[in-house]
Amino acid sequence: MKVTHVILVASCVLLSSTSYINPISAVPDIDTLKGPTASTPVPANNNGTVTDPASTTFGTGTSSRLALYVPGSVYKDYPGWLPLYKALVFQGIPVTVTKDINVAKSHDTVLAYQAFQSKYLGFFDPLTWSGYVTGGNTLISIGMTSKDLFLRMAFGVGIDTTAANSKYREAIVLQKGQSPNNQFDFTDVRDTEIPLYREDADEGFPSIGYTLDWGTYSLGAYRDDEKTLDGKHGITYRSNLFGGRAVAIGIDLGAYIGEANGGKTRGIPRSYVAQYEPGYDNFLRIIKNLYTTSTSAGLVTSWPVPGNKGVHFSWTYDIDAQDSYELAYEVAKDLQSRGIGGTINWQAKIVKDAYDVASFSHYYRNISAVEALGNMELASHSVSHSPNLLAFPVGTGKEIWDGSTYDETNYFPFIGQCTNDTGVWKTNVPGATTCDTPNERLYFYTLGGSLLGEARVSKYILEAISITNATVRSFRTGHLLYPNALPQVLVAAGYKYGSSGSSNDQLTHLPYQAFYNTAYNQAVDLIEFPLSASDEDGQINGDWEAPGSKYPNGSYAYNQFAVINKIAKYGGQYTFLIHPTTAGLPGLTQTLFSDKLAFQQTLTPKVANIAYFDTMGGRGDFHAARIAAGIDVSVSGSTATVTVTLPKAITDLTLKVPTAWAFASSTVGVKATPGAVVLLNQVAAGTVKLTFKTSGTVANPVNPAPTTTTINLPSPTLPPPTPTPTTPRIVEDFSDPQRYGTEKNALGFYVGDDGTVASRSSVQADFLLLNVTSTSYWYTLLGDATTCSDYSAFTKLNLAVRFPVGKVFGFDVVVQDADASACSTQVRHPLSVKSLLTNPVNDGWYHLDLPLAGFEGLNSTRLKAVSLSGFETAGLLEVDYVQFS
Repeated sequence: MKVTHVILVASCVLLSSTSYINPISAVPDIDTLKGPTASTPVPANNNGTVTDPASTTFGTGTSSRLALYVPGSVYKDYPGWLPLYKALVFQGIPVTVTKDINVAKSHDTVLAYQAFQSKYLGFFDPLTWSGYVTGGNTLISIGMTSKDLFLRMAFGVGIDTTAANSKYREAIVLQKGQSPNNQFDFTDVRDTEIPLYREDADEGFPSIGYTLDWGTYSLGAYRDDEKTLDGKHGITYRSNLFGGRAVAIGIDLGAYIGEANGGKTRGIPRSYVAQYEPGYDNFLRIIKNLYTTSTSAGLVTSWPVPGNKGVHFSWTYDIDAQDSYELAYEVAKDLQSRGIGGTINWQAKIVKDAYDVASFSHYYRNISAVEALGNMELASHSVSHSPNLLAFPVGTGKEIWDGSTYDETNYFPFIGQCTNDTGVWKTNVPGATTCDTPNERLYFYTLGGSLLGEARVSKYILEAISITNATVRSFRTGHLLYPNALPQVLVAAGYKYGSSGSSNDQLTHLPYQAFYNTAYNQAVDLIEFPLSASDEDGQINGDWEAPGSKYPNGSYAYNQFAVINKIAKYGGQYTFLIHPTTAGLPGLTQTLFSDKLAFQQTLTPKVANIAYFDTMGGRGDFHAARIAAGIDVSVSGSTATVTVTLPKAITDLTLKVPTAWAFASSTVGVKATPGAVVLLNQVAAGTVKLTFKTSGTVANPVNPAPTTTTINLPSPTLPPPTPTPTTPRIVEDFSDPQRYGTEKNALGFYVGDDGTVASRSSVQADFLLLNVTSTSYWYTLLGDATTCSDYSAFTKLNLAVRFPVGKVFGFDVVVQDADASACSTQVRHPLSVKSLLTNPVNDGWYHLDLPLAGFEGLNSTRLKAVSLSGFETAGLLEVDYVQFS
């Protein structure tokens, strides 16, 4: 296996000094501590029992949910159904799992997992599923190999299961043209190519190739290791005249997800960290699109980020060097000044050895000063931070810290330096691990370490010295090493959340649930938030620079801003790691603490409008409640009722609803915008009901504000307002990335760019990001091709723009009208806004109120479109809303 973790090592053997920062006097003396007193049950070190869907609680819900169909004994042969289910609910799709074909076909959308193999098919099953698609429903198959005539007719494909062809497949290349793929940015290969090639095994992930019958389209074609399409397809799409759709996916998506979650991707990721690598997220995004468009009225999903933001962001810090104990206060104080928090992972280094001094024993009192700030989560970063963690035994569950003695009853992991007299690093110490390295220069062994010791002893010590009586719930290993037994060990020791992987290596920008022994037979109660980037993955500083002579690829903050915006388009998590230390690392320019703090101070405000800042524990609580929630939809006439079942309390849960729905009422306080409703603040466990009008006037939503409107209880049913000069008409508020991906604005009409932009225009959570050239233009229609719209009741065109790189440039806002006869010949009426870009407010936004009378010659009774063009130079531009008032 390739060694990808070596770039994420902590600084070792630091000799710099630190000082106390007004510690709280009430902190206990660790020499007086002894514990934990209770033993921890030792979990078995195996892959766990294969999970039968019938033994779970995942079969609840109404037929409005997606049905994950896992018939008969499929689960025994393909345990990947479980990580697939978990990934779907983390994506926000309401799912019912069933083994019963009659239950499955009562749903409008069915995802059939490995069900269409001959050995799992009943005699009449193919005919049943063919009729299901003909009946106007959506059927998605994973791993179909049966060549039954009815199934072949339904899916419109031929099947090639030749292993030799599968071996050389490098990627699935998403194809343009069909609506499920309109959401992707086809100028970015990271967004449109799903990697399959296992470099460590020198072969592609196992796959089935499909050929296309007439009327069947490709959503994803295989590319081989010669960089050419091999003529077979990994995702196919067929629709019929009755509204039915059949989609075939040619890889075992459950296994692909399970191996990624377990860190067993074997070289599939295109990078290890600090890049955009959606991986299996793109499969889920396609499935989500198919689900939400499977009925004429539309369906509801939960958004992965609270408060309708784009990224669930955590600043995290690893304290594993002497000066970190003092500098941790500085990063925490900076976050506090901004009204946000983060998570500090403290290494309980209580042993002086060849690796480092016993820094925790010397400086642990500084933790109290950080806790006193009130904004930081207390979390564990192990005891030893050993580079040999993968070789640690599980342990006895009786490991303790006893400050009064240093005998063998204590948990006392000692790290020694290996010798190299013969060209091979080795140690002759009895009972020691083999030699491993954190930096490919020095090699070490560990004596007396165990996984349970690292987890339970660090948790005990941190909780014992906490001045806030904190419960330690989050854990990160040293060097991001991840032993197979770690998930069940952490759960046994009382942890709930972890962050010891990498988003790129795990092939997702979402959190995921861990599995027993990093296999995927049995889930454990641990949610992992993979690391997105760190201070060791580039030249970190406070510079904000677009690509140029100083930074050919842009500064690190600039690049991470770009990654964050790509994630925000779809909703996801972002976790950044800073080591608050002044040490430099081998192979990198020395990174001073001042540079790291400057990076934090630069990036935080840049992403503030799309980021929901949280601690690891806060994010974990949100997602634990979110994936347990149920969402069911019923439609009667023009009224849709959404029932949200909450087994746990949750804060700022966002529901994505069809843009055409007009909010009517809710049993809790909400914030409603076209396409999204946020359940405000913390909602207690129980049932929430919301109603919507499905045939309201989309052009004039119930809450027609340029940003959002808060509706507090009680909330009566409101009729759609009639347009008046005082009621703004929202053309686009960029609140729904999925809607924008289908090229529809808030009015339901076309929106897009001319294709000359440097990267495709995209919605990043709640605003539009344009990477323009001087010849680019962006435009949105106010009606269909044969319609002119009367806007004479309005006097102004309003929009808000911002320049994220700080380079302000002029451009034209253009309103187009048409002739009075056929409403076809369009006339452009441009207005330069350069002179108005002088007084930004609210973190750089320019709110432009443009009188329609200023568009010379405009006939406001016959409007066709609004566009942006005439850009003075290439650059980045953000747009928050476009409306008439």
